[in-house]
Amino acid sequence: MGIEENKAVVRSWFEAVNRGDEAAILATTAEDFNFMTMARQPEWLLYNWNRDQFSKVPTTMSTVLKSPIQLKILDMTAEGDRVAVEAETDSEMLNGKRYNNAYHFVFKLRDGKFIEVREYSCSYLAQSCFGAVTPDDPAASKMAEA
Repeated sequence: MGIEENKAVVRSWFEAVNRGDEAAILATTAEDFNFMTMARQPEWLLYNWNRDQFSKVPTTMSTVLKSPIQLKILDMTAEGDRVAVEAETDSEMLNGKRYNNAYHFVFKLRDGKFIEVREYSCSYLAQSCFGAVTPDDPAASKMAEA
């Protein structure tokens, strides 16, 4: 697939996240897909998720937000099978905290599907807002202690 087609797949993922559409998110990933956060600390933020876990993350995070998480693309650059995206979100937690993170995602594609996504974001903000994001058990996801 070409660069423009790869960018379209990435845009469709952002749209699916903003709709909370787990099936559409899952459809963007290859069977051997891997997602990882590039945080260094704290240790619990060093996520490494498969495609099923990755597809559940937006709705899991939204359980502790006043409204579903919304990711906004600020800029996108692509070359070959990679698409890099600068993005942001601005959400209010159920406890009143503001979760307004900035992200840099690197998507690696094969045959129109993601095989790898790396996320760079502010781990301090994530830690101060979330106590856990557990896609295998959304009820275990929680806000950080106030």
